[in-house]
Amino acid sequence: MSKLRAIRPYVMGALGFAAVIAIVSPDARSAAAALVFVTNTSANPVPTKAADNPALSAWGVRVYPNVRAPVLFTVPAGKYLVINDVSGFTNGSTAYDVEIGVTTNGGGSGKLIPFGPRGIGGWAYLVNTNTFLVADPGSTVAILIEDTDFNDGAGINVDLHGYYVSQN
Repeated sequence: MSKLRAIRPYVMGALGFAAVIAIVSPDARSAAAALVFVTNTSANPVPTKAADNPALSAWGVRVYPNVRAPVLFTVPAGKYLVINDVSGFTNGSTAYDVEIGVTTNGGGSGKLIPFGPRGIGGWAYLVNTNTFLVADPGSTVAILIEDTDFNDGAGINVDLHGYYVSQN
């Protein structure tokens, strides 16, 4: 028995070393994680958060720019503004397009959207195009009208829709 007592410290040291290696090893951690059981039911679901869900941070505005008065607004600090839909109309105006200017990643960016052909009574609608503009937090968004007549003050409605995304 004295021989067993003599090697006992070495055996215990080797077992301790093996335990440390097992804890530090990624395979050992995944094996330990496999032993964790999570039971969720419809009455006790896994808590989730819909981060940056467009439905929870929807945004929309109707503006009335004309050739002499662009519409300007500031994106809230800490949020990006994503504009993904633009529509609009004019009646009796000589305006030929709408320009939306944004600052994206510190640089200027924009989109020109033309008015379609004039219909009965002079009505013209913005041609439906895919839109994806991202405005930086705290930046200014500009909606401008381009018109063949600088004195044109006819009514123009522009609707913008999108959502905010948190900066962090």
